[in-house]
Amino acid sequence: MSYDDLLDAPKLTTLQPLQILLVDDEPTTLQLVRRLLQADGHDIYEAIDGEQAVAMFDRVRPDLVLLDVVIPKMDGLEVLHAIRQRDKMAGVIMVSALSSEQLAVKSMLGGADDYVGKPFRLKAIRMSIRQVMDKVRLRRHNATLQAELITANKKLRKYMAEPLLISVLNSSKPPELGGEREVVTVLFLDFANFTPLAERLPPDDVVRILNDYYALLTNLIAEAGGYLDKIMGDGFMALFNAPMLYVDHATRAVRTAVAMRRLVVEANQTRAQKLSVRIGLHSGEAVVGNIGTSIHMNYTAIGGTVNIAKRVEESCEPDEILITSDTYALLDHAQLDDELTCLVAKGARQLKGLSTSLQVYAVQNRTLPVRA
Repeated sequence: MSYDDLLDAPKLTTLQPLQILLVDDEPTTLQLVRRLLQADGHDIYEAIDGEQAVAMFDRVRPDLVLLDVVIPKMDGLEVLHAIRQRDKMAGVIMVSALSSEQLAVKSMLGGADDYVGKPFRLKAIRMSIRQVMDKVRLRRHNATLQAELITANKKLRKYMAEPLLISVLNSSKPPELGGEREVVTVLFLDFANFTPLAERLPPDDVVRILNDYYALLTNLIAEAGGYLDKIMGDGFMALFNAPMLYVDHATRAVRTAVAMRRLVVEANQTRAQKLSVRIGLHSGEAVVGNIGTSIHMNYTAIGGTVNIAKRVEESCEPDEILITSDTYALLDHAQLDDELTCLVAKGARQLKGLSTSLQVYAVQNRTLPVRA
């Protein structure tokens, strides 16, 4: 490498000015490369040993590092490791007079973007810098896209329940309209006597009260593997066994209902505005899938099972949980012993809108008085 090389090397006029750290203990090499890169408009920083290189990198945070492998105090591979611990984006070109394929492989595996042997022509260094900075720009662009994707994902999670989000992201195909028949347990919850409260309080207070109670209750659905289908004013609908499948979906649903009622009763001990819940559950076959249009879909369940669950909830007294005989038949009673005092048969009940009556059971737990 000579001064004539420096004069003859074509400039990288398309590169934006960079902050470049030169790490080499050979003064001649530093001087020539510095002149070349300064002529291209770059800001140059220098270090003559490994410790100085790491300190300078921390201070400057350069766009690119030209790093000799054989330097005092810390060798180039150690410096490369320290740089990559601090910064995954910066470009790093390893330079060495050692013609070792193994060393080149170690450098690339350690996070270097290129490996250039000495003696080298400055034209080769310029070309390497161009190629490495293309990689750096691509890394930064990808990092930006990933950050935007994470942000969008966090926003999406606010509007889509976790089980459905996981199902959509894991699928290789985009969501499509349609559904499949599936046996599910449907849970409806409604706050009893909420209308008089809503008429008495300002709307923003009503929303705050609802959100406080929803924050308590809806997490329980996800924890049990259920899916919060929709919030409907002062109540909501949840599915168990869709989109995530569980053999014990009915038991999970009943345990969730019991936990919800307990949380509401406990919360009422310290809240000025006290609410009571009605919870109805029914198990049966429904069509589960994407309902709506090609541009606006709603993952939900459709069918008589959903309607029955809603009618059961509407027939509840405040703080009562009712399940149908279909849900009762699917329960693993051994899993319920820790939670429940008993399941009380309430006999046949004629539900609104249904032509036939259904056998229902009241779910009672130790923390609440048994209703007559």
